[in-house]
Amino acid sequence: MSNLVLSELLFLVNLLGMIALMITSKRHKDKFQRKLPFVSKGQGLRWLGFTLLAIAFLLTYSSYQTGYFVVVWFGSLTMAAGLVYLIMMVYEQLSHS
Repeated sequence: MSNLVLSELLFLVNLLGMIALMITSKRHKDKFQRKLPFVSKGQGLRWLGFTLLAIAFLLTYSSYQTGYFVVVWFGSLTMAAGLVYLIMMVYEQLSHS
C-alpha cells in the first residue's frame, strides 16, 4: 500500500470514528437524536467510534514505516477531531439563526 493511500485511509477511518464519537457526546446528542434515530443508542455508536480508531491505529502496522505512520495517525486524528468539531459548531450556529 502506498504512503499516500495509507495516509488518506487513516484520515478517513479516523474521521468516521470521530463523527461516531462526537454525535454521541452529551453536548451534541440532543441535536441529532430527532434527526438520526440510531443516535439514541449511543453506547453502540461509541463502541463503533473507538473500534474505528483502533482499526486505524492497527493499519499503521501494514506499512514498513510503522513509526512514521503512527505519527501520521496522531496527526490525522487531531485533524479529524478539529474538523468534526468545527462542523458541529457551524451547524449549531446555523441552527440558531
